[in-house]
Amino acid sequence: MKLRNFISDWVQLAGVRIVNAAAKSGGYHVNRGIPYGSEPRNQLDHYVLHKGHAEDKLKRPLVLFIYGGNWQSGHRGNYRFVADTLCSLGYDVVVPDYRLYPNVRFSDILSDVRMATTWVMNSEEIDSRRPIYVMGHSAGAQLGSLLCLNPALLSHLPGAEKRIAAFIGLSGPYDFYPYTEESHWDLFAPQHEYPLSQAVNFVRPDAPPLYLLHGKEDNRVRRGHSKSLMEKQLAVGGQASREVYEGIGHVDMVVSFSVFHRRKSQAVKDIKSFIDRTTINRTENSLNS
Repeated sequence: MKLRNFISDWVQLAGVRIVNAAAKSGGYHVNRGIPYGSEPRNQLDHYVLHKGHAEDKLKRPLVLFIYGGNWQSGHRGNYRFVADTLCSLGYDVVVPDYRLYPNVRFSDILSDVRMATTWVMNSEEIDSRRPIYVMGHSAGAQLGSLLCLNPALLSHLPGAEKRIAAFIGLSGPYDFYPYTEESHWDLFAPQHEYPLSQAVNFVRPDAPPLYLLHGKEDNRVRRGHSKSLMEKQLAVGGQASREVYEGIGHVDMVVSFSVFHRRKSQAVKDIKSFIDRTTINRTENSLNS
């Protein structure tokens, strides 16, 4: 299992280098290395579209993208191709780094993601009326789902939950206790905090809508995770929907954002449709309220 995961991680790293080299920068500018905390990895990149007058910018969604890597690897620069595609769809993007295991445990990783979200919520560059979509892949999807489901994580930000339009999870682990990887017992320690790592423990009717995407051929994070979270969220009266894609594996889901795949990717099309539809509905509800 460890060897297979190592090979998968290596292939993923090699892949993102290729797709980043192919991604074209244009139509937006990037504010790189913005600090959101005191640690060296507490930095983020903010992608901002050039186009649009003031009213367009007010309505334009912002996607907070949290990358994966088994909570042990990753760098925001490796995911420029994801931001590039999201910008091409008409959205601004924030991609944060966060500290990694084994240098820190999960509580510190989650704290970093909370701080990055706080920067987004408090930034003078981002109008407080703009819809924010939290999106993550793999471990990043687990982090993003907890942000949107566990109300304690954003309780220090009045009105934060109303600003989050939805959560978009790509190939995320949401229901994986007891752990199957030996390192996870230490990563998510101490023992009394193990339940805090499971998104399914925080389902609630008033959470932002969950849009969960999974590849049918995902052998790293089985699609049963997204099914479990969707079913539990629906059972308590919350909003959740799910897409499963034939012939798509774990890494394929994020690679679908590459310039080589995005025009034909059904996942990318579905995400755009979901964001645009949700944004329109929020605008209409705001006008009618």
